[in-house]
Amino acid sequence: MRPPPPAQEQQRIIEEVRDYALNYTRRLPDFICVQVTRRYADPSGLEFWRRLDTVTARVSYFEQKEDYKLISINGKWTEGDRWKLGGATSSGEFGTMLKEIFEPATEAEFQWERWGKLRGRICHVYSFRVRQPKSKWHISWQRQLEIVPGYRGLVYIDRDVPMVLRITMEAVDIPPDFPIQEARSMLDYDFVDIAGNQYLLPLRSEMRMREGRLLVK
Repeated sequence: MRPPPPAQEQQRIIEEVRDYALNYTRRLPDFICVQVTRRYADPSGLEFWRRLDTVTARVSYFEQKEDYKLISINGKWTEGDRWKLGGATSSGEFGTMLKEIFEPATEAEFQWERWGKLRGRICHVYSFRVRQPKSKWHISWQRQLEIVPGYRGLVYIDRDVPMVLRITMEAVDIPPDFPIQEARSMLDYDFVDIAGNQYLLPLRSEMRMREGRLLVK
């Protein structure tokens, strides 16, 4: 089994990735892509998932800002604000999440955990924790109630270059009277060709929540 890197090396890796993360959006070109979101629910709480709908949106990235426009629901053309859809939605995949975790002001606590392998790449796997006063993760219920919980998770860092390949997050210390009792997300990054150049972009994202026995993703 490969031994862990020395403590000084572990810290150096985090600082290199921090620099990469804080400058990530500046490296991206302006582009337009299509985001397909498949939403599921399970009222039994046993992960017998039933697809609710498939939402297609146009995502444009221009001058370091993301913009989402609804295109269709279940293949039927529509338009409007996707935030009025109800149910589970997400945003910030194009750099916001990455930046907020590694910003010095967030004061995330990182700890090297183990070696890992993701899509053929050897990775450093670090755990991290962001305490509630520094969190910017907003979780809303029915557009009526909202909390900003602390969270913990894992970050997978490529062994050979300072880039993040996966982030997982789990909300902690959710108030007991808040309808959503569990919330977690996973975001994978991989290289995508844009105009003949390779850029590290979000590949796949999954969010899961629990409200009583009801599971949604």
